[in-house]
Amino acid sequence: MEGKNICSKLNPFRECIEYNLGLWECPGFLFLIMGLANIVAMVATYFVANRYSDQPEIVALIVIIISAIFLVISYSITQGFDKLAQANKMKTEFVSVASHQLRTPLSSMRWALNLLLDEHFQGSEQEKTSYLESVQESAERMIKLVNDLLDVSRIEMGRMIFAPRQTNLYIIAQKIIGSLTPYAKANNVALTLDAPETLPNVFTDPDRILLVVQNLIENAIKYTKGQGEVSVTMANDAKNVKVAIRDNGVGIPTSEQKHIFQKFFRSDNIMKHQTVGTGLGLFIAKSVVEESHGNIWFQSKEGLGSTFYFTLPIYK
Repeated sequence: MEGKNICSKLNPFRECIEYNLGLWECPGFLFLIMGLANIVAMVATYFVANRYSDQPEIVALIVIIISAIFLVISYSITQGFDKLAQANKMKTEFVSVASHQLRTPLSSMRWALNLLLDEHFQGSEQEKTSYLESVQESAERMIKLVNDLLDVSRIEMGRMIFAPRQTNLYIIAQKIIGSLTPYAKANNVALTLDAPETLPNVFTDPDRILLVVQNLIENAIKYTKGQGEVSVTMANDAKNVKVAIRDNGVGIPTSEQKHIFQKFFRSDNIMKHQTVGTGLGLFIAKSVVEESHGNIWFQSKEGLGSTFYFTLPIYK
């Protein structure tokens, strides 16, 4: 048993599998390669030096080539350690985000349930219903967070459940806008759809793409402060359907735009407005669109709003 543990620790592929790293990103494997290359290099240099002792320029060239190989391997090792460090950072962020995002709805639920269970509570039926609705809303927030975290985990491990088929984006958009119109009105935002009913079908997972469109529209509404407008437009060319979701909200600072599709990222100006969010929606959206062989991008200017675009291939 002890021998097995020692063999397991010496196995250069163990951490590659454990940390979901490719061979050329895995420090254990790269150290093994570097050690073997070092031995081969020393032996080869010895024989070359003996054979070409009267031609030092050839020996020097061999040494330079070997040094270049070591430089490449060292760079790969550094990249592997960087990826491990990023994974460790993401794990810390995961715990921080999960605990923070779960604590708020859990506290709300506990407070409402304690009040309802208090024998001295004399609230009306309307008040009781309001508290129960608050509990339901908090539960739904927690379920959404857990689902997002599970999706991120599956994406990173290459195990995202994806079932593409013929999908009608126009019907999906109508359904989402119908369900989000009350939310938009409550935020004083006009929500519109501009798309032809004859929009061709696309090839994607309808359940996944519904969540992508819903998330993009919800973000547009949420980050539009005061009286605003969110428009959803759809059009097609010979190969793709292009979707644009435009708002005139807070926008994204130029310096932070490169991070927008990263996990857990939320820009500073959004944080100032204290909007609820995990920073996972856009990461998941990008993964879903790219899994559908489409593209996703955006244009934004702080204070003037944002437009998120994505394309999906037409079903043929």
